[in-house]
Amino acid sequence: MTESRTVAVLLGGISPEREVSLASGEMAAIGLREQGFRVFEVEIATDGRWQQRGRPVAATAVSHTMVEALDPWPDIVFIALHGAKGEDGTIQGFLEVLGLPYTGSGVLASSLGMDKWRSRVLFQQEGLRIPPTVRIDAGAELGIQADRAVEELGWPLVVKPNDCGSSIGVRICRDLTTLLDGVDKAAALSSLVLLESYLPGVELTVPILGNEQARALPVIEVIPPGEFFDYSCKYDGSTQEICPARIKTTLAGEAQEIALRAYHLLGSSGFGRVDLIFSGGHLYLLEVNTIPGLTKESLVPKAARAAGIEFPQLMAEIVRLGLERSAQ
Repeated sequence: MTESRTVAVLLGGISPEREVSLASGEMAAIGLREQGFRVFEVEIATDGRWQQRGRPVAATAVSHTMVEALDPWPDIVFIALHGAKGEDGTIQGFLEVLGLPYTGSGVLASSLGMDKWRSRVLFQQEGLRIPPTVRIDAGAELGIQADRAVEELGWPLVVKPNDCGSSIGVRICRDLTTLLDGVDKAAALSSLVLLESYLPGVELTVPILGNEQARALPVIEVIPPGEFFDYSCKYDGSTQEICPARIKTTLAGEAQEIALRAYHLLGSSGFGRVDLIFSGGHLYLLEVNTIPGLTKESLVPKAARAAGIEFPQLMAEIVRLGLERSAQ
């Protein structure tokens, strides 16, 4: 199969997670080449232009640059974009219009996975436990809304932009001054801001691989050097990531079951990662990541390795699953 397949790896983009995307895409391209695929990398610049790496930058319209970048026309696009305009269903919809198969989840699942608030509404309706959460509209009076959230949830509170990944804009707040500053900064990143009760406990993540018959990979225990798994410690190597997690087998099985339920509820496919926290004797579902990182520090490759799947094999399987979904 690999010898006859051409893969365009899409990386970069315009979101705050651009640097992570570049690292993920470069690693994915290396792994795919090791598996025998014909691979070329297409970088989306910060101004939206598409450029195939190794070719001169064309001074033409964005649409023209995109067509030139996808030459030869690939059999499938490996999406290694993270964050807005890459992980939220927009690029997936664009590729659907072009008739190009792509890796990972489709338009709806990608959009829901990126939208923490609406996905949590679905999770709660299906009986999955989530942290107590209040939504703040960035277009309204932030201070008044924050005061109401404190009255409802108490302290401490976690501030999160609704549709950012890699823990960008996330902050733990224990007083009103810090909270208002955190809400203000998060509102600059997203039109919705989430305030949730801070739940101390064991951070867990469950990578998932597959389409309708997806399987949960070994659970990973995440031990950040600080209070939570923030942007810097996700990628600077300072976090301990223990796989399999040091939890009871029954708890690991429960975490995998919850993760698969959430993954299928959103209609996810290909691969993903579901984040949870074990606090006060309960597992709380945080979010589903539909395009988790594929850098050297990333969690999905670590869990795959523990399951006997080396990185190049993982990349090939993600491509296979993308082609399988597109053929359905």
